[in-house]
Amino acid sequence: MRIQECKGGAAVKRVRSAKKSLIKFFLILLLITLLCLVSYGVYSVWMYEQQLIFRNQAALDVYSNNLIYVLQDMTSFNQDVYSSDTDFLLLANKADSLPDDQRIVPEYNLRKLMNSRVPNAGAIFFFNKSRSEFFYCFGSDFMGGTITRRHMEFMNQLREHWLDAKQTDLMRWIAFSEGEDVLLMNAYRRADLYVCSILDLNAFIGMHTEGVDAIKYAFFTQDQILTNADYAAQEGITLEMIQRAEANLVRNLYIGNIIQSDYYPAYGIGLSGIMSLQGIWSYSRISVILFLIVFIVICGLFFVIYAFIDRILIYPLNQITNASRQLSGAGEPVRTDYENLLEFSTIQIALDRLVEQKVRLEQDNRTKTQETEHALLQYYQLQTRSHFFLNCLKSLYHMSERGEIEKIRLMILAFSNHLRYVFHDNLLLVTLKSELDEAQDYYQIIQMDRAHPLLLDMEVDQSLLEYRVPPLVVQTFLENSYKYNTNRKKFLRFRVQIDRIEMEGRPYIRLRLSDNGVGYSAEMLKKLSEPDEQFEQYHVGISNLKRRMALIYQNDFQVAFFNAPGGGACSLIYLPLQAEERSEDDACADR
Repeated sequence: MRIQECKGGAAVKRVRSAKKSLIKFFLILLLITLLCLVSYGVYSVWMYEQQLIFRNQAALDVYSNNLIYVLQDMTSFNQDVYSSDTDFLLLANKADSLPDDQRIVPEYNLRKLMNSRVPNAGAIFFFNKSRSEFFYCFGSDFMGGTITRRHMEFMNQLREHWLDAKQTDLMRWIAFSEGEDVLLMNAYRRADLYVCSILDLNAFIGMHTEGVDAIKYAFFTQDQILTNADYAAQEGITLEMIQRAEANLVRNLYIGNIIQSDYYPAYGIGLSGIMSLQGIWSYSRISVILFLIVFIVICGLFFVIYAFIDRILIYPLNQITNASRQLSGAGEPVRTDYENLLEFSTIQIALDRLVEQKVRLEQDNRTKTQETEHALLQYYQLQTRSHFFLNCLKSLYHMSERGEIEKIRLMILAFSNHLRYVFHDNLLLVTLKSELDEAQDYYQIIQMDRAHPLLLDMEVDQSLLEYRVPPLVVQTFLENSYKYNTNRKKFLRFRVQIDRIEMEGRPYIRLRLSDNGVGYSAEMLKKLSEPDEQFEQYHVGISNLKRRMALIYQNDFQVAFFNAPGGGACSLIYLPLQAEERSEDDACADR
C-alpha cells in the first residue's frame, strides 16, 4: 500500500488492492459457508431424530389407544356378565345341581355372547372349581390363531392359577407369562363360577406392527419387561431406562437407541417403542452421503469461482470505472465518505451524483405523478363496463314491452343517481348517508335486472351518517358480490355492518361487508394482501378503492380481506372519523 499526497502535502485515505480484498472476502465467505453446512448437518441430524421421535410417539399413541380400548371393552364385558347377566347368575348358583337339559340354554347364550365380544388377540374363559363349567372362545390371532392340545392344557393351567389366586387378584388386570406367551388377564368370580378375559400381548402388538422392523415394541410393568425382554437385554436397555424414556439426543446416542414409553397405571401396564440407531443409519445413509458430496462440491465451487473472478476482475472494474466517470460528468459533486477501494470509490462518486440528479428529477416529477395517478383513479372510477349499460337498456326495453311504467321510472331514477354519484371526484369525501343512498340505488338497479332476489341487509349506527367516507366504499363490494356470485340456485345475501370503534384512543368507523357467496379466490386474496403496484383489469373497483384510501388517509386506515368459515367473502375496513363542512360537490353527491 502507498499513501497519496495532495498538493498541500496532506495525506488522503489509503486505497487497498481489490484483489487482496477479494481473497479475504472469499476466505471469510468460505468459512461461513462451511460453518453453516456443518451447523445444518447437525441440525438435520437433530431434526431427523425429532421426526422419528414424533412418528414413533404417534404410532405409540395409536397402539396404546387401541390397547386401552380393548381392555376397557373386555372389562366392561366382565362387569356386565358379573353384575346383570341372568344366565351367568343361574350357572353360578346352580351349575352343579342343574340337569344337563337345563344348562344347555344358559351355556349357549354365554357362548354366543362371548363369541360376539372376544377381540382378535384375546380370549374369554368361563369355568368353575368342579369343572362342570369349562368353555372358552379364542380370537383369530390369540396364541397363533389355531386351537391345539397345547391351548387346552394352557387353559387348564390358567384355571388352576385363578383357583389358587387371592381375592385381591380378582377384578383387576394382572400380567401372566409362560415361556414366550405373555398375557393380561382380568377375572371376576360369583359364587363358584369365574369369567376371565385374556389378552395376548404378543398377538396384539404383532397385529398392529406387521412389517415394521426398525422399531421393537415392549410391554412392561412396574416390576419387569414383559415382551422383547431378550432384545432389551441385548441392547443393554434396563427397565429403568424404559420407565423414564427421555428424548435426549446425547443420551440416545450413548445407549444407541431411541426409547419412548407410555404407562397406564389403571391397568398396571405400559408400552415402549425402541428404535435402534443402527437401523436408522441404514435408512439415512444415502442422505448423509449426499450431504458429504454436496459439502465437497460447494468447497470446490468456491475455489473455481474465486479463480474465475480473480482472472477477469480487472477488466470489468476498468469498464465500470470509465462508465462511472461518463455518468458523473454533469452537476456539482456531492461530498461523501468514499470506500477505500479506488475503483469502488469512483463508482460511489458517480452514483452520488446520479442520486443528486435523480432527487431533482423526482421533485419535478412527483407533482406530475400525483396528478396522473389522480386522473387515472378518476378514470378507473368512471370506467363502467359496457355490459352494465347494455343490461340496463335491455331491462328498460323489456319493461317497456310489458308496459311496466312504474318500474321504468324507478330504473331511470336509480340509474341517473348512480351515474351522477360516479362522476363525483373520487378524492373528495362524502357523507356516509350519501354512500348508503348510492348503495341503495345500485341495489335497486340490480334487483330489477336480477332474476333471483338479492337481499341487502344494513346495520348502521345512525349517529355516523354525517361522517365522511370515500365514495363507493360500500357500493364497490356490493357490485363485486353481485358480479362474481352467479349461482342462480342460491339465495344471495349482502350484509353491511357499520359502527364506531376506538383504536389506540382514537375513534374510527368500522365497516364490515360480507356475503354468503363463493368468496374470494386464493389468487385474489393474495393480490389484495399485497400493495397495489399497478391497476388490474379485473377487480378494478377494490384496487381503485385501496389506492384512493391510501392517497386520502396515507397510512391512517386498515383493510382486511378473508373468507368466512361457512363460505362467503368478508371485507373489513377501518377509517378515521372525519366530519367536515359540506361543499357544493358534496351536496351534488348527496343528492
